[in-house]
Amino acid sequence: MDQAIERVDVVIVGAGLSGIAAAVELKTRHPGRSFVMLEARADLGGTWDLFRYPGIRSDSDMFTLGFGFKPWTDEKSIASGRAILDYLNETVDEYGLRPHIRFESRAQAADWSPDDRAWTLEVEGPAGRRRVACSYLYLASGYYDHDSGHQPEFPGQDAFRGTIVHPQQWPAGLDCTGKRVSVIGSGATAITLVPALARTAAKVTMVQRSPSYVAIDSDVDEEANRLREDVGGREAFTRIRLRNLQDQQARYQFARADPETFKKPLFDEIEKIVGREYRERHFTPAYQPWDQRLCLVPNGDLFHAIKDGRAEVVTGHIDTFTEDGLRMTSGEEVPADVIVTATGLRLVTLGKIRFSLDGEPIDFSKTFTYKGVAFSGVPNLLMAFGYLNSSWTLRLELVNRYWSALLTRMDELGAQVVTPVLRDEDRGMARDPWLKDVSSGYLVRHMAAMPAQGDREPWINPQVHERMKGLLDAPFEDGVLRFA
Repeated sequence: MDQAIERVDVVIVGAGLSGIAAAVELKTRHPGRSFVMLEARADLGGTWDLFRYPGIRSDSDMFTLGFGFKPWTDEKSIASGRAILDYLNETVDEYGLRPHIRFESRAQAADWSPDDRAWTLEVEGPAGRRRVACSYLYLASGYYDHDSGHQPEFPGQDAFRGTIVHPQQWPAGLDCTGKRVSVIGSGATAITLVPALARTAAKVTMVQRSPSYVAIDSDVDEEANRLREDVGGREAFTRIRLRNLQDQQARYQFARADPETFKKPLFDEIEKIVGREYRERHFTPAYQPWDQRLCLVPNGDLFHAIKDGRAEVVTGHIDTFTEDGLRMTSGEEVPADVIVTATGLRLVTLGKIRFSLDGEPIDFSKTFTYKGVAFSGVPNLLMAFGYLNSSWTLRLELVNRYWSALLTRMDELGAQVVTPVLRDEDRGMARDPWLKDVSSGYLVRHMAAMPAQGDREPWINPQVHERMKGLLDAPFEDGVLRFA
């Protein structure tokens, strides 16, 4: 190998929530291992640095979205994007991670050399292209494309005389004060944007093809704040985190087992603000709860904006953009000065890195996932992926605990390489999607490019906490992991 290559024990791709958690795990549990973090953006934070649209906030509570090793101490449990960025920067500085981060450094390709027992990454950075070699590669770059969101072409789009913007590329100088704004979409981004824009816009219209399930809840956890006074911040954080984890999983299981009963309190809270007729027309999805992610409406802000006349919802199909807004297939005209296309994310496979084994390209769509963290036939590679039906970080911390224990086991065995390998009885097993029982468009569009799940352990990717915990806590000697 070329002596000019930078060599470290571990490369972590990404310096967002996932990458920071991995780096803290590595630094505290394996202080003798050298590492760098490659961050394509000019600053840390990942999602929370990328999205700059009005009202950007967490869609789950910070007791579970925050790190278990750093208690969330703010009064609000549903936090603004700015507060989350501050929290991540504090974490990086407290654990001395900043010197390890290479900003504006995008991993373009990664090749595994069996002879060198190392990954060599081609990295594009401010000084041009360089190479970094590592024994272990940890992918913490998330699962969606930071370069652009999903942007379908609408008929007549070029005719519109106003401004069209996607939330992922929100212009810093865009001022919607006194303007008519249409937000196309019904997911978490649209539901966040509408009440935020409605504070100053003349009128905001959420234009949705079909409704999503939404849950009204407070952005302040009164019990957590009382507990802080009674038992102190750290103990309160631990108790509330466990409570919320159990509640999230219980609600998910309840929703899947008895969807009709689960829906009723959601609908009741909406009807208290906007009435039954409005709820039935615009907030009654055709699918079952948790076929797609449940969206949070803190303090009912979306519905209060509707009740006050500052916002409205139009449900139906868009026929065309016009010079002055949108026309629905029903013939209804939706006037707009600004149209926001909150039409979803575009997913990527493993950070858009070109992977190869000894020069041969890897097609991850042909692999099986090992416990939702690694891939059949691919050595010394782990991917961080959280929960979609619960807080992302809860699963990350299980993954990091597993990874830390795996590194320790490799040290005990004197192994430099670990690879999940299909057993004889696994060959020919059925292939299921990377994520099962989901219907969200942004996920379904990309499933064919992702690794598959098998029909047996350990070739599965659970979204249920106790099952994931049991899977990752199982012995390493499972007949699948090959240490060398």
